[in-house]
Amino acid sequence: MCSGRIDPPTVAKAFKKGLDGLMIVGCHFGDCHYITGNVQAKIKIDMTRRLLKYLGVSEERLGFQQCSSGEAAVFVKLVTEFDEKIRSLGPIGGGEDTLQAPEIFKKLKTAESVLAGEKMRWVIGKQTEFLESGNKYGEIFTEHEFNRALDMVIVEETEVQEILGQLNEGARSVKDLAQALAIPSEKVFRHITALNRKNITRLEKVSGRTPLYEIVPQEV
Repeated sequence: MCSGRIDPPTVAKAFKKGLDGLMIVGCHFGDCHYITGNVQAKIKIDMTRRLLKYLGVSEERLGFQQCSSGEAAVFVKLVTEFDEKIRSLGPIGGGEDTLQAPEIFKKLKTAESVLAGEKMRWVIGKQTEFLESGNKYGEIFTEHEFNRALDMVIVEETEVQEILGQLNEGARSVKDLAQALAIPSEKVFRHITALNRKNITRLEKVSGRTPLYEIVPQEV
């Protein structure tokens, strides 16, 4: 199966279940039977690694390499080197990770939700187009510009998913969410307003003078 079939949320889910390292090995650029499958695989892995690093997981735990089916010695070398690297890092939540268990697994649950979201999937699908032919206005992005925009999306989507995670446990006020997640109240309010417009969250009640928000139950 083509390496381009790798689904980023599955990568986060694997780490959430305790995987210490994951390396994707695809064919060389220009040799993909599906033309650009390996290019898409690298884009997905690079974005996933960027998100994991932001959440406190060492980017060394997720690798992307290339070799052909006729390069057995190269494959053995790649796997051996990656195995040695992961053994030196130790179990996830240690080594160069900036978070430890159980906090790191909570963050990985957030990562799974972020990567499964429409916005991240849209960004993944648009990278090549934006870098080569530009957006609908013909504006071509440099890699630096695109990565800067991607980092902003990662921060925003992470905050949204963390807010939803809190609301899954019950109705909360903007102030409570801001304190629990260490996000400025004005940003929390902006996210809640956007979620309300999408009918993902709603005002549950007003306690005293404080609005409490909840997740809108989904119809089965």
